[in-house]
Amino acid sequence: MMSERIVRALGLLLFLVFVSVGVLFLLAPEAPLRGLNSIAVQFGMGRSPLHGTGFFSIMATAYMALVAILALRIFLHPDVALNPLLLAQAKAASSLFSFGGFLLHRPDLILLVNGVVDGGLALLAILIYRAARFREKQKGLHEHPSCRG
Repeated sequence: MMSERIVRALGLLLFLVFVSVGVLFLLAPEAPLRGLNSIAVQFGMGRSPLHGTGFFSIMATAYMALVAILALRIFLHPDVALNPLLLAQAKAASSLFSFGGFLLHRPDLILLVNGVVDGGLALLAILIYRAARFREKQKGLHEHPSCRG
């Protein structure tokens, strides 16, 4: 099982990454698309459109703020299983929607990359959740009904 120290370190690292990505989405919303578009061309894939990023960058920034808050709560409260469970659900939803968009709408590299990255982050959050649940049970903490498993 993951130690509390490792869970706290992962929570802090995820918080810093999510805040950084959120700031990037807010201040330079086209930068990630431009970067991945330049790579996509090398693989014979189409370019993602850059227009309409204003509204979507605000929505993406709000999502990054939410997952950053969850990661910070993991850092501050490594024994509370609800926080990594919610983070896992958010990242799994993002991953599944990205893969769905890649397969059903447009095979854009950014959708494939986001599907893989957020899928990996969802799995990491599940591991953190399991460690937190183990510690909750050891300490006899009262569990939230949605955290039973």
